[in-house]
Amino acid sequence: MVEFWSIIIHEKPVWNWHIEYLCSELQELSKYIIAREPKPYDLLINIPPGTTKSTIVTQMWNAWLWAKDPSLRVISSSYESGLSLKHAVKTRDIIQSPKYRALFPEVEIKADEAAKSNLNLTKGGQRYTTSTRSKVTGEHAHAIIIDDPLDPRQASSKSEIEEAKGHLTTLATRKVDKRLTPTIMVMQRVDADDPSAVMLERKSTVKHICLPAEVSEAVKPEVLKVCYVDGLLDPVRMDQEVLAEMRVELGSYKYSGQFDQTPAPKDGGHVKRHWFPVIPWDPRFNSFTWHTTVDTAFTEDEKNDPCGFLTWAYYKNQWYVRLAHTDYYEFPKLCSYLPGHCDQNGHNRKSLLIIENKANGVSLKQTLKQETELNVIEGKIPTGANGKQRGKESRLIDNTPTLEGGRVNLIEGPWVEAFLDQLCNFPNDKHDELVDCLNMMLERNPRNPRKQKRR
Repeated sequence: MVEFWSIIIHEKPVWNWHIEYLCSELQELSKYIIAREPKPYDLLINIPPGTTKSTIVTQMWNAWLWAKDPSLRVISSSYESGLSLKHAVKTRDIIQSPKYRALFPEVEIKADEAAKSNLNLTKGGQRYTTSTRSKVTGEHAHAIIIDDPLDPRQASSKSEIEEAKGHLTTLATRKVDKRLTPTIMVMQRVDADDPSAVMLERKSTVKHICLPAEVSEAVKPEVLKVCYVDGLLDPVRMDQEVLAEMRVELGSYKYSGQFDQTPAPKDGGHVKRHWFPVIPWDPRFNSFTWHTTVDTAFTEDEKNDPCGFLTWAYYKNQWYVRLAHTDYYEFPKLCSYLPGHCDQNGHNRKSLLIIENKANGVSLKQTLKQETELNVIEGKIPTGANGKQRGKESRLIDNTPTLEGGRVNLIEGPWVEAFLDQLCNFPNDKHDELVDCLNMMLERNPRNPRKQKRR
């Protein structure tokens, strides 16, 4: 890397311990690729921008692999084709440089096949360049490199995230041998459900290197914490002054993903954990009128959203939540579940069961009205000035003054942490059904709280 730095980068290098560490990790994995032996793991690297990640993984490593075996085939991908081509050109510049040609003359690009997107060597080696939105057909590789499958500079929509995850799945089919070919993905975290999350679900087959800008529990492997200097990954290029500036420029969400390598700020995004008092059960709560809000999803397939349930009471300008949880129910099971849920959580004849008027919520409301004595009402989604229904994020932002005022109390229970996790990770959590339930609760603010008296 030191030898070929000046060929593709004109700035003076700033060396830091993590550069040598990543190079060593790639060299270790290369042993299995070159020997055509079963891979020990796939490799996931989460690291901030400006840390030479693309130079190491996407531009130089390919050239290093060919120096060891010019018959190796590599597929390289990034979030857009222009960036992918830029990386490929850097690799081509290295192997066509006089220094590289002198050291490794057997690595030679076919004279008639030096296209930017598809480098073919005379010894059979290949670098096929693609991107998240491109198709990969007819190509198979000994190593697959994915460098930022999502654009970290902007917030990604759910459809873009799903597209990137689908591309990851597609690339998994483009291997010479699935037992041998590793996937190496390097990226900044952008969402709780991003492609990193997909790889992290396969803990036993993925080695995770996570290097946030500041030392934290997110550092993986944990032994690397001792390498941080004054709590910083790279105190020269990313000192406290630089990081403070980036926090302001990026905002809490993007900073948390790109620099902390966590897809939401530690204390939450729109919603902060410390806003919610957690209190023990009090006998006076038995006299409250308890209500339940429901966000429906009629499926038992855990790839889809579960149903959300929030049971709460309003008393003297305060909300009290006794239970919030999610579960997967198909329509018939949900109809039979709700009466028991209400009975077990303090409902009385004045209690309301509020069901959001979306999907099959209307059908659920009608069925329960016909078959039970529950006071079922429709949880209407507020509309904006244009008459269109408002999104859950804008609704939650409208409700933050109430939340920040500490007016929503959580009654101690094993459900509290999961509830806060979803709220504080929103909108970066892949599930948001409890956010819907909370919005419905706050939008149901009784006009005259004095009417709700102890029985």
